[in-house]
Formats: sequence, structure tokens, C-alpha cells
Amino acid sequence: MPYSLDLKRAAAAAAVTRLAAGRRNLNDAAAWVAARVGDAVYPTQNGKQKAAALLDFRKKVLGYQPGKRTSYRLAIARFHYDNCLKWANECGLGPEDGAATLIETLSGKAPD
Repeated sequence: MPYSLDLKRAAAAAAVTRLAAGRRNLNDAAAWVAARVGDAVYPTQNGKQKAAALLDFRKKVLGYQPGKRTSYRLAIARFHYDNCLKWANECGLGPEDGAATLIETLSGKAPD
């Protein structure tokens, strides 16, 4: 069964967060992630639009607050986002390795 779009976007947003925890800024991290999974996550957008859409989605996920009226899809995306970060931390992966592994998991591509 293919991954849901919300799971893909949440994992991509988590990869951005992992990269930003290293030496990359958010824009560079989003561009790196979007270049690798952008078509699977934002097929109708190109280049910088994909990175901007990914940053916007990450902002929405981080803004989610339990108990507030919101989309159930956003709640599910936050669950996936948090668990992707938790998994990368538990595996002891650094920022670059954690992001690359999340991207590899979604896309089937080997990390750079």
C-alpha cells in the first residue's frame, strides 16, 4: 500500500527539521529535501515552490495544538512528524544521516 501524502509530507518536514538541527538553515534544508522527494510530495509545483510549500506545511504541523479545532489530517501529520524525529533520535542518527534516511525510506533512493 502506498504511503499517504500526509505521511510523506510529515517525513519530509521532519527531514527539514533534522537538517536544520545541523549546519543548514531552513531554506537550504527545504531545498535539499524538495529536490529529493518534491515530485512525490508536491507534484504540481516546481523548484523553489516545492521548498516553500514544504516549509509552509512544516509550519502548519509545528503549529498544531491538541484540543484546538483543526483538521484531523493535520493531527495525523503531526503524529507522523514527531515519530519520524523520535525514530531518528533513537537510532542515534545525526542531522544529515537522519534526513537522508527519512528521504531514502520514502523515495527508495540511496542517501547522498
